[in-house]
Amino acid sequence: MQNVMTLAWKIARKGQKKFGGKVKEYIAEALRQAWRIVKKAMKKDMTTPEKFGFVELQRKNGVIFFIVDHVDGMTVTLLDKNPYNGRVKRLLIDDYKLGTNKKSGKEARLYDVAINAGDIEIKLGDDVMIIPNSLNRDQFKAKKRWEK
Repeated sequence: MQNVMTLAWKIARKGQKKFGGKVKEYIAEALRQAWRIVKKAMKKDMTTPEKFGFVELQRKNGVIFFIVDHVDGMTVTLLDKNPYNGRVKRLLIDDYKLGTNKKSGKEARLYDVAINAGDIEIKLGDDVMIIPNSLNRDQFKAKKRWEK
């Protein structure tokens, strides 16, 4: 709230310098503009991996290790796509270890999933993030050509 007010006063001062008059004459519109700016920034933050506390630790020996914040209601699902008919089977991943994220200090879940087992879906309420964890056919062919 304090950031919104500070931003609103800055916008109002700019309006006053540009058009003249008193700063308080511009504060109502400046508040509307400041709220729009803050809401837009918050909306952008919602779609980032940081919203879920997602951090990929490493990919080693055919396994991807990652952590997410430990939040009630958050589900982590493996999206297993059938290559023949294109149907997606959702497999809930409920096997995780609890720990602490050293960067944020929050309680976190540690997951380990086989690489190429399917994409990983992290869902919290209406917010969804999908982490690619599968090779499509073109990538697979390119990888095979490179190995020869």
